[in-house]
Amino acid sequence: ETNTPEQEEAYCRKALEYGSVQAYMGLYFIHAQKDTEKALGFLRQYVALKPVDSVPYVILGESELGKKNYKLADEYLRASTKVARARSARVDWLLFQVNYLLGNYQFAGERLESALAHDRFDEELRELAADERFRGIEQRPEFKTRFSAVNVKP
Repeated sequence: ETNTPEQEEAYCRKALEYGSVQAYMGLYFIHAQKDTEKALGFLRQYVALKPVDSVPYVILGESELGKKNYKLADEYLRASTKVARARSARVDWLLFQVNYLLGNYQFAGERLESALAHDRFDEELRELAADERFRGIEQRPEFKTRFSAVNVKP
């Protein structure tokens, strides 16, 4: 608790020398606030080793979604579901968005249904309806009932 960030980084780097690849997550968190790209670089190194931890894949997927790199975001997010073999409403929500933007409407619809079955995303649905990238979503048959169910008006 009294360690400096420099000391924490040194511990993580030493752990990597001894094969503790989870230390990449520590390096990510050390740098996430001050140098996002450097922090994400540590996660890319981590996922290159194919960890069974879904967290780095989700963080990278969300980052790529934000950068509008939808294909890469989809790859990371799908990988997160394979390594953990578990479903998460949050990951399904992200997969819905990415696949809608990629034009994979059937899969996007399935992920939306899965996300909404396990969590509420009413406010997020309203925000999407106002997002230019999702213009017309309420007209698509895969999404029409969900958007009208929460009274979403674009």
